[in-house]
Amino acid sequence: MRHYLLTPALLLAACGSPDPAPQPSATPTLSSEVATPTSTVAATPAPAASSSTRFVAADLVRQQWGKAENRETCAPVAFTDVGGADGTPRAATFSGGWAVAFDLPDRRSAYGVAGPGLVQADRGPPYAKSRELAEQWPYRMELDQLERPSFAGYGLEGAKPYHAANSTGQGENSLAYVRIHRQQCTYNVWSRLGRAHLETLLRGLQLLPRQN
Repeated sequence: MRHYLLTPALLLAACGSPDPAPQPSATPTLSSEVATPTSTVAATPAPAASSSTRFVAADLVRQQWGKAENRETCAPVAFTDVGGADGTPRAATFSGGWAVAFDLPDRRSAYGVAGPGLVQADRGPPYAKSRELAEQWPYRMELDQLERPSFAGYGLEGAKPYHAANSTGQGENSLAYVRIHRQQCTYNVWSRLGRAHLETLLRGLQLLPRQN
């Protein structure tokens, strides 16, 4: 298994401990919830975000994306639903790419999104990446709000399934790797507020419209 996105260079700005997400473990446990990827899924357009769509921290995302080395291959994305969390957004450092983290009064980097720098493994065909993420992560979500095929592989940090005794993931760190059709990077979305919150973030993830 490749360990290529989350590196020690993941240093989110300001004080405190390094922000999200250690690398996946070498031997993740797969769950029966993993869907079998296929190379036959045709790309179909998703509904475009309307002019009334409320993006969270859109200006900051665009600002960080605009300074990133990978801005030509990793379009800006933002949340449209943060599940009632009222985090304070801030710029974050993500090697070769861009990131925005959200802090809560009692929890630094409670959730966020990042577009990591492109690595060689991301240059393969979408079906190959789909298969790889399905093998790596215990859960998979199709992102129907985006152009298909767009999907996320997710679970606990380390590519682990949620524990039977704590299936909601409360008090643990959830992480998703996201592939969006026509984008070359593998986005990271994380939440330290539980599994349901991470899934809400993923369902509300949208490409930011380019400003005129």
